[in-house]
Amino acid sequence: MRRAPDLGIDASYIQADHLRSGIDGEACTRRLVFTTFTIHDHFDVDLIASVFNEFVRSHESFHTAFDMSGDMRPAGRTLRPEQVSLAVAATSTDWPGLTVKDHLMTHVPGLEEWAAFEFAVTGIEHAREDVETPHFEVIIAADHMFTDGVSQAVSFFEIVSRYSAARDGVEFVGVPVRPYPEFCAEQRAGAEALTLEHAAVQQWREVIGRAGGMPKFPLPLGLGPGEAAAGRILVHSSFVDSETASLFATAAKQAGANTGSALLALLGQVHYELSGEGLFTMLVPRADRSASGDAMAVGWYVTLVPVQFDARGSFEEVAAAAHAAMQVARQLERVPVFPVIDLLADDPSFPVDHGFAAPMLSYVDVARVPGAELARRHDFSVYANATPSREVFMWINRDEAGLDFNATHPDTETAGRAVDTVFRSLREKIIDVATWNVGSPLIGSQLSVSAQTETVGTLL
Repeated sequence: MRRAPDLGIDASYIQADHLRSGIDGEACTRRLVFTTFTIHDHFDVDLIASVFNEFVRSHESFHTAFDMSGDMRPAGRTLRPEQVSLAVAATSTDWPGLTVKDHLMTHVPGLEEWAAFEFAVTGIEHAREDVETPHFEVIIAADHMFTDGVSQAVSFFEIVSRYSAARDGVEFVGVPVRPYPEFCAEQRAGAEALTLEHAAVQQWREVIGRAGGMPKFPLPLGLGPGEAAAGRILVHSSFVDSETASLFATAAKQAGANTGSALLALLGQVHYELSGEGLFTMLVPRADRSASGDAMAVGWYVTLVPVQFDARGSFEEVAAAAHAAMQVARQLERVPVFPVIDLLADDPSFPVDHGFAAPMLSYVDVARVPGAELARRHDFSVYANATPSREVFMWINRDEAGLDFNATHPDTETAGRAVDTVFRSLREKIIDVATWNVGSPLIGSQLSVSAQTETVGTLL
């Protein structure tokens, strides 16, 4: 890879920011995301090796290594697909007593090397030819540089499909996929066309100007200015059961919102109660995969957009405001903040620099994601390692068991207490809304929510 040529391939803006954060030390150079799933078939070592190789060769996001630097247009070196060849790095025989997770956490390199990703299998003793109900598990560990949440789902579906086709002796025929570098080039071209008068630039400036900067968590996190701490992951599975989640969704709809925007509304109310700030601003992840061939591509498509609304008032009022604000925020899906930072560098009303820290909330109704039933059959799961942190990132997912809450935050006692306080307040408000608001005559005149996917943000 070190001798591979620079073919003028661009990184996306969020990839470039990730590379910069490695230099700054705030997020380190190993931000691993993991994909696990079960293949219900006999294990064939040669076939699975072939599948992994063909998968990587088919997705250009894996083909270019970029320099870690503060340059938001880093230089890259690119391999041709036929130059990519994966080899076995370790087996249980070589490393007795070491789990697959331990191996991956230890041995997947950082971005100073190209191949910051590995594929693994485990449980092959349950997939021998003499087993009647064979199954084995696949684990993919990749730096976030190469993938996002949707791409992890794509990876699962494609690898299962490729292996099934190979076992059946038929050719794998996938849907047409646009090379990820074309998305990056399109994003760069759009950014180069931005001017101070562009509507998206004006929207970014107005939102940040009203907020006085990027949003902050409502309580102290125990960090000094610009300071980071080791990251910690907080998990509350099924913190709201399925019945309560359903009642909350009904109340959200009656208020002219959906579950995602109603959760934003309640988080805004918690923020107001804790900080006294009525104007609530929160970043949510969005992904533009609208171009032909992007839906089943692998890459990092996500960007963060700001949602802003007045969090003062009743649940019905704030939920409707949050829902409307979410529609406005979606107008920025194709305009990441990074080129706007450069364009407004001399504007005192836009006090944002590269390397900013801000909280995030993502909501996904997992049961309504395309392929959800297939994912359940194959025990599909995604998770990540904890990396150094300066802010709080929150994910709320809904499935058949109810609502799950996950957060990453700086590993300080102050931050732990702060996140717990916000979580408990949010949970109480969700239960209150589900208990008291459903069918209330006070919200009978509200507009019903328009038909749309039940999602605020997207998988990072």
